[in-house]
Amino acid sequence: MQSKAAPLKPTQYTPVSALFELVGDLTAANLEVFIASRTEDIQAAQALRYQVFVEEMGAKPTPEAEATKLDFDEFDKVCDHLLVVAHQPEGGYRVVGTYRLLRREPMKNIGRFYTDGEFDISAIKDYDGGILELGRSCVHPDFRNRSVMQLLWRGIGAYVTKFNIGLMFGCASFHGTDPKAHAMALSYLYHYHLAPQEIRAVALKERYVEMNLLPKEAVDEREAFAALPALIKGYLRLSGYIGLGAVIDHEYNTTDVSIVVKSDRVTEKYAMRYGKEMIAKDDIG
Repeated sequence: MQSKAAPLKPTQYTPVSALFELVGDLTAANLEVFIASRTEDIQAAQALRYQVFVEEMGAKPTPEAEATKLDFDEFDKVCDHLLVVAHQPEGGYRVVGTYRLLRREPMKNIGRFYTDGEFDISAIKDYDGGILELGRSCVHPDFRNRSVMQLLWRGIGAYVTKFNIGLMFGCASFHGTDPKAHAMALSYLYHYHLAPQEIRAVALKERYVEMNLLPKEAVDEREAFAALPALIKGYLRLSGYIGLGAVIDHEYNTTDVSIVVKSDRVTEKYAMRYGKEMIAKDDIG
């Protein structure tokens, strides 16, 4: 059952997004997307992450996170935080969706990407061009709809354009820590969506979990795709690839796979819509 935390208190709205200067206002009805520049907005995103990851999905919070009801780590200080906010009738707004974005240059301030803790991403880091790690994506349970998805992807599209990103990557998760419960879906990813060697991440040896659990002929493609988490479906619709091996994350109660998306692999259908309309039709969680 999904947890229903108390609504976040609205804060005074001040446009802060550098994206406005690039593509104009990124809005839909009472929703807006921007890059956070204020501490209170980042904390609102961390509170949303706590609600979704801990209260809803069963992640194990640190004592500090439990005390503050914020999901946070050392990467937050070097990442850009993409927010979707819902403007309130009484004024102000509440954060209803978020993505965490980390480019190569800011990463140097901490020395590694988050994905480095689970996968060998040497091939991705050797890529000759702009790279962007996507992570900590979540949407408030009351706002898992088309409009919020549109704005998240429009924001990422504008960001990719601004920083000339050629490769996006990160971790995406299945709920729970039993890979056998996702045998069909994991095997489907292995047989049909494995990344080319030159951009393939590989699960760290000490954390490697086999994805090839069923032979290819035993995989029902339609059934397997339907069983995928919405976020992974979205990346595959962007012609994304999957790395080799999965990783069990006991802290977040997930089975993780690595994702990589080359901008020039986006299909013609989505290339015309990229940064303008929704990429994936499913909810993010």
